Amino acid sequence: MARQPRRWDKRGGSPCRPFFITVRLGVVVLAAGEGTRMRSALPKVLHSLCGRPLLGHILAAVDMLQPAVSAIVLAPDTLDTVRTRFGDRYCYVVQAERLGTGHATLQARLNLRHQCDDVLVLVGDAPLIRSATLQRLVALRRECGALVAFLSFIAEPPTGYGRVVRNAEGNVIAIVEERDATDAQRAITEVNSGILCFDAEWMWPALDRVQRSPVKGEYYLTDLIALAIADGGVGAVQALIATDPTEAFGVNDRVQLAQAERILRTRLLDTLMRSGVTVIDPAATYVDVDVVVGQDTTLLPGTMLRGATRVGAGCIIGPHTSLIDTIVADGAHVRYTLAEGVVIPAHALIGPFVHLRGAQDGTGTFYQA
Repeated sequence: MARQPRRWDKRGGSPCRPFFITVRLGVVVLAAGEGTRMRSALPKVLHSLCGRPLLGHILAAVDMLQPAVSAIVLAPDTLDTVRTRFGDRYCYVVQAERLGTGHATLQARLNLRHQCDDVLVLVGDAPLIRSATLQRLVALRRECGALVAFLSFIAEPPTGYGRVVRNAEGNVIAIVEERDATDAQRAITEVNSGILCFDAEWMWPALDRVQRSPVKGEYYLTDLIALAIADGGVGAVQALIATDPTEAFGVNDRVQLAQAERILRTRLLDTLMRSGVTVIDPAATYVDVDVVVGQDTTLLPGTMLRGATRVGAGCIIGPHTSLIDTIVADGAHVRYTLAEGVVIPAHALIGPFVHLRGAQDGTGTFYQA
């Protein structure tokens, strides 16, 4: 008989220690928000961030955990658009009426129940989360046998986030949404990221016990914190404080979208520089997430590398050059150029003031408009 995860003892719990690690992970991504602050006909989760939709960044992070099933909760008017963009790899669930995060998560019950031991819930507008952090969160819940583990972070100011309330011993006792918080609770700077991992067997029936908020009439997923403590004691809830608060950064409007772009671009350029690429001015250099740049290449100010662009080793790109879905072979020098979907041969000198577009013809040549 397979061993079962250890449960918390309400008489006081126990410190975290390894136990039998289950292997089936389910993921729920909550993406049914209206997104009205984006002021766009395009669903918020499809807005581009460094060449990939917001939701695409989240799905890429969770895919690395190899979940048994991933469900995306959407509003009826965005279902077809999102499904067309991401295909049939995921389950798509409709939240017909926006009644809060608890209600939204409950819509995925038929897709995940009896298929997973852990349920990882994320919000669809926080695209900067790293897969390694998600792995740590899932591992924390499993190793502790906790009913709930969630990612928190320190926010100054904490405006807009649910506050993490702890007792005198430092144990989490509640997450209080800002609209429901007292003045003392509003002063708390540790906040909920909206990323939580649950014991699946406990979570699904517990969701049926969540009551509507008296303020907004919504069902909050975070109310499961209090239920978990009631069922398993304070040790049944564990918080992982993010070492990098930007991982929990949420995008609600285009100002925050631009801020997220700067954060992610800095990460991407830092990775390139540490791998042997020279970036003369990171503040004036732009790369997408799927771009690859070879060692000893130099990127000059005003360089934009978009889409599936591949740049070889020992190249000089820029200044003021945009490459879109373009392959640049080793040793090429491309300056003051716009290139779209072309192959630039090794050691070629391109520019200034050139516009190239076309496709590879098998000989490594390129076409010019």
